Amino acid sequence: MQLTLKADGRKNLAEQLAAAGYPLDLRCGGNGTCGRCRVRLRSGEWETDGKPVSVPAEVNACRTRLTGPEGEVEIPERSLAVRQGKVAAAWRSRPLPESRESVIAVDLGTTTVAAVKLCNGEIVREATCFNRQSRFGDNVITRINHVGTSSGALEELRMAAVESVNELLDRLEPDGAARIALAGNTVMSCLFHGIDPSPIGVMPFTPPCRIFPVRGAAELGLRAGDIPVLTVPAIAGYVGGDLTAGLLETPLRPGELLVDIGTNCEIILQTEQGMFCTAAAAGPAFEGAGIHCGSRAVPGAIDHYFGRNSCSVIGGAAPAGLCGSAMIDFLAVERRLGHLNEFGRIQPPADCFEAAPGVTIYEWEIEQLLKAKAAVRAGIATLAAYCRTPVKKLFLAGGFARYLDFGNAVACGMLPDCELEAVGNTSLGGAARLAVQPGLAAELERLIDLPKDIPLNLLDEFEDNYIDGLLLP
Repeated sequence: MQLTLKADGRKNLAEQLAAAGYPLDLRCGGNGTCGRCRVRLRSGEWETDGKPVSVPAEVNACRTRLTGPEGEVEIPERSLAVRQGKVAAAWRSRPLPESRESVIAVDLGTTTVAAVKLCNGEIVREATCFNRQSRFGDNVITRINHVGTSSGALEELRMAAVESVNELLDRLEPDGAARIALAGNTVMSCLFHGIDPSPIGVMPFTPPCRIFPVRGAAELGLRAGDIPVLTVPAIAGYVGGDLTAGLLETPLRPGELLVDIGTNCEIILQTEQGMFCTAAAAGPAFEGAGIHCGSRAVPGAIDHYFGRNSCSVIGGAAPAGLCGSAMIDFLAVERRLGHLNEFGRIQPPADCFEAAPGVTIYEWEIEQLLKAKAAVRAGIATLAAYCRTPVKKLFLAGGFARYLDFGNAVACGMLPDCELEAVGNTSLGGAARLAVQPGLAAELERLIDLPKDIPLNLLDEFEDNYIDGLLLP
């Protein structure tokens, strides 16, 4: 699509397009590193990173400004921010108690937001969307960093979260609801309440708070009257209320782990001596960031890959990219077929590999996938070794795990060869249970003190396990 813009010296091109109703994919937070906001300048006077640009030209919109009175820009469909996709809202746990009250539960994730309306312990409506904070970056660190960019940045991030939740509330029709309960990682929960999460971004990663006040929906800016909003408390800086909610829904026995694989891989392990937790920075590669053919789970994304030109595609459209589950399939399948060696190098040697027509993955992108899967495996292995507890079973929470081929996840070396069970969006499940039973707040506050937080950067074994994890078995 093409658009003509008037000069606005206060905004870069990405900001101007967003104001015009065309928000772009800004996964790097507008730092010009991800290349997701590429647009074509057709006419006018422009500069990128302070240097004049000769048109026509392709540029990163986040680093470009219109310096003349008027300019025309062409926006490729792939550069637009995705608003809808395949977001997991289901979870597996014991039934919710019956209640005549209508309540709402929200899972505020870094990338996606899911919500359900419940009545009599049953889901009567559900809605999902992508977190509007994504325009400030695709991970919690970029958002923590954004807080320090201006005096109004914290409120800017808070309102982006509120707008995301409001989008879902409008679809759930909250009239008559008695309360809302929300779960999210520690950074998301802090930002939702307007609490500066900056201490989480520096050693020793201490959260500014773990227990959040009950507040009125109207006070927070939610379009749900003035009903109370409860927030699931957090365990640590990088093990948040999403895992607290997961513990509520998935009690663990010794040798069992609860693992939520996202940009941060959060891990809780139950042992005979007690409960331990940690987090490994898997990064956003499995959500398509840093991978030019990577994609979120949207129509056109390959969700399962069986070999060159053999795949399943979300929505049945022509393949346009690989989402996280397909990336794991790719590593395992092509290693098994001999097209990747143990270091992830393409065989016979080549710069890139065409997985499907128009979907090409480069060797340097394969390296990013290996780093992401190595972080997950190293986090699990290091925590288990520290606790001297053999891993018997993994409960895998979150949307990514729901669509994962477990055999391929084990074959590529991301997950250990043990009993694996997908439990779905237990963050939303725990929030739903709290919404139905607000008296569980005291139990949740007890739960957050059970796990002992083990920072992986203090354990020498993590580096060795990470290096081992970079290889394909």
